[in-house]
Amino acid sequence: MSKNKPVKFTLTIDIQCGGCGSLLHQGEGFPKFCPCCGAGLERYCLRCQRKAEMFFEEWWPQDDHCIRTYSPAKRCSRCNAVLEMEGENRNQDKEEYHN
Repeated sequence: MSKNKPVKFTLTIDIQCGGCGSLLHQGEGFPKFCPCCGAGLERYCLRCQRKAEMFFEEWWPQDDHCIRTYSPAKRCSRCNAVLEMEGENRNQDKEEYHN
């Protein structure tokens, strides 16, 4: 392979819902809500008041094909604030505020 020739590969983009975990295949535009459960796919940080960027994972099943899966962020990349609270942690924090 020549050094001057760019490498060609195909990129498939999927979006994973943070609420129900379903995979959405990227079509035209980026959806704001999950069609399965209605959860918002965009997250905003209340501390620094900016949109939190989605993070992604890549998987290369073949040398010339990449599958990139985006998921909503759980922490702000700028100020490291928690953007969502899950499960038992949510109940524990509520109890701490009341005590």
